[in-house]
Amino acid sequence: MLEGKDPLLFLSLICSFIGLALIYFAARNLQPKEMSISEITPELIGRTVTTHGIIVYKKVHPEGHVFLTISDKKTKIQVPLFAGYMKSLEERNLTERDFKVGEELIVSGLVDEYRGSLQIIPRKLNDVRIVS
Repeated sequence: MLEGKDPLLFLSLICSFIGLALIYFAARNLQPKEMSISEITPELIGRTVTTHGIIVYKKVHPEGHVFLTISDKKTKIQVPLFAGYMKSLEERNLTERDFKVGEELIVSGLVDEYRGSLQIIPRKLNDVRIVS
């Protein structure tokens, strides 16, 4: 009675697993789009980008957040490093003292807007790199 359905069920399960595996590997290998800070616009909110600039402002919040502003000499963008993210950076031996005004920073993350200003929110451990 189930003889005709068993191969079809097996085939559909195999196709489902292959499809899920392909989606997983495609998502892991997607690279954020590299662009200059001045190219980042409100239309990119919700997208992941990579950019670089010089740290021109730094504020350390008592709860462990570090708020940076980076610039490419034309435009500025905020880079909030929330306390939980800062704790994960400690695994790479990075602390708030390593982020100094004048240092070059490469940052990847989600473009968002807070109080009318664009920001890039890093999400993965390697999303923030100090260049100089």
